This record gives sequence, structure tokens and C-alpha cells, in this order.
Amino acid sequence: MKILYDKGVALAWRFCIIWSLFISVPWLFLIINSSPSPTVEGFGLAYLGVQLISNFLFSWIFSNLYLFHICNIPGWFNRQKTYVKIFLSLILFFVLTELLFQFQLLTLNSQKNIFFFNEVTFGYNILVLLAIRVFGDFLEVDQRNYQINLENEQLKREKLKTQLDALRHQLNPHFLFNALNILNISIASNPEEAQRIVHDLSDILRYNLKIQNQNVVQLSDELDIARSYLALHKARFGDKLMYKFDNVETTREWYIIPLSLQILIENAIKHNVITSNHILQIEVKLDEAEKQLLVINSITKKTNVASSGIGLQNLDARYRLQTGKETSQIHDAQQFLVKVPLIESP
Repeated sequence: MKILYDKGVALAWRFCIIWSLFISVPWLFLIINSSPSPTVEGFGLAYLGVQLISNFLFSWIFSNLYLFHICNIPGWFNRQKTYVKIFLSLILFFVLTELLFQFQLLTLNSQKNIFFFNEVTFGYNILVLLAIRVFGDFLEVDQRNYQINLENEQLKREKLKTQLDALRHQLNPHFLFNALNILNISIASNPEEAQRIVHDLSDILRYNLKIQNQNVVQLSDELDIARSYLALHKARFGDKLMYKFDNVETTREWYIIPLSLQILIENAIKHNVITSNHILQIEVKLDEAEKQLLVINSITKKTNVASSGIGLQNLDARYRLQTGKETSQIHDAQQFLVKVPLIESP
């Protein structure tokens, strides 16, 4: 409720000023357009100025009092029972009305039409209370909508986190199985390659642990781990998998959603045939001018792999929630292109 109170106070200044001006407009027209009469004679703009001040003071005091009530700010007033609050508010209303009325008389230094001005002051203050009630109801509705949106966003984030965790658990066992298989073969036939596989695999596992609670990571880190990830797959597929990183040297520090490249690489490998006759080509390009990273892969689709879409959907949803941007996909018969937005600061 602290957010509602702070927002209410910020709006209350404007509300009190605008309302004081608005409620004084009829009096201004009366002064300008009417012929002199007992109700305006001798007062004119002087009374208008005093009325503006009185209206502002009254609306400001009751606006704050009402904000204390609806926001349940800790204090003596909010510890009282409802009927006590109503009784105290009524006393304050009549006392303030009388004080502001006396203030007007003293300021104008006149006793003309006392009852008329008393009735006007009383009527104005009643209107102010009604306006404050509407103002308070508006704040409550606005806060309720804000809270609902906040909870919805939180639910979306939790859902995305659950999906991402599921994605990690879905990819890692499959990936580890292949990596350990390659390692087992390489230990005897190619010890140097086996050592490189162990190094790349440890880098990938360490990176996955490091980013568990991070919303964004440095682009340079993501590119490094993508190289290790592709190197492991290269050890498995050999010349049937070709990849390159084109113009990825950055002139400034960029950030990206964690596992963006790993998800896109895994998606390309999972859904395409990789054989001597169907070489999978993956290219990663940086476009700093457009603030985006391009991941392009050739297409030779597998016919027996169902697409869950969880990887790409998860990536797109996380970008939308965290940055307000979206990834974009362009594909034809030859290639599949994903444009990943770059983030300027975490």
C-alpha cells in the first residue's frame, strides 16, 4: 500500500490545484459577466483568490486524510474504529469549514452577505468531499489493476522459469549422453580430442551453474560458451556440421538472455538431418547497428521429430517480459534465421 500512498500524494497536489480552479470557474464567470449585485459587489477577484486558497487547503487536508484511510497507513487515526473515524471526520469537516469561512471574512475585511458566503463555503466543501471520494476510488481501482498486472507478470516469470528449468533438464541429459559417448571413443583413439572435450564440457557445465539466477549475461560470455557447445557437437558430427562466427567482435558491452545461443543451436541440430549429403551449416553474426545477433542455419528438416516449440517460445517470452522486445524468425526452403535483440545494459 506504500506504493498507492506515494502515488496518491503525488496526484493529490495536482488534484487539489485543478479542483480548486475548476470549482471557482462559476464564480469567475459571475464576476465577469454579471452586473453588480449584493453577492459580488465589493468583493470581485479578491473573493475569488481567497476562495481558491480555501478550497485548496480544505481539499489537501481531506485528500491526505482519505489517503491515510484507504492505504491503511499506520497511525493513531487508522487504529480507531470505523464509526470513530466517521465522527472525527465530520467534526473536522465542520471545524475546517468554519475556520476557512472566518479566514475569508478576515481576509476580505467585510461583513457583507455573511450567510451567503457561509452557504457557498459549505457547499463548496461538500463538493470537495465528493470529488475526493471519487479520486480515492480511482486510486483504489488503479492500484487493484496494478496489483493484478504485477501478479500476472510474476506468474508469467515463474512459469517461464519452470519452463527454462525443464528445458535445461530436457537438454542436458541428452547432451551429456552424446558428449560422454564421444569422450569414451576419443580416449583410446584420440587423447588430445578427449582432453579438449573434457575442457569444453566442463566450461559448459560451469556456465550453466553460473547463470542459474541471472536474467542477462554478457554477450561475450554467451559467444564463448556457444563455441564450446558447437565444438562438442563438431566432435560428434565431424565435417557433417560446419559453423562460423562472423563479425562478432564488439565495440561496446552488450548483454543477452542466458542460453539464447545454446537453445538456437540445439534447435537447429535437433530438427535437421545431419549426414554427409546433408551438411548442417550454422552461422552466428553480430549486427551492432541494428542491435541484434543473427543465428542462421541451413534447413534439411527431419520428418520424424515432433516440434514442441518450448525452446524458441521460452526464449521469445523471456525477451518480451524482460526487455519488451521480441525475437524474430525468418525462414524459407534453404535457411532458418533468428534475430535476437541485444540488451544495452542489465
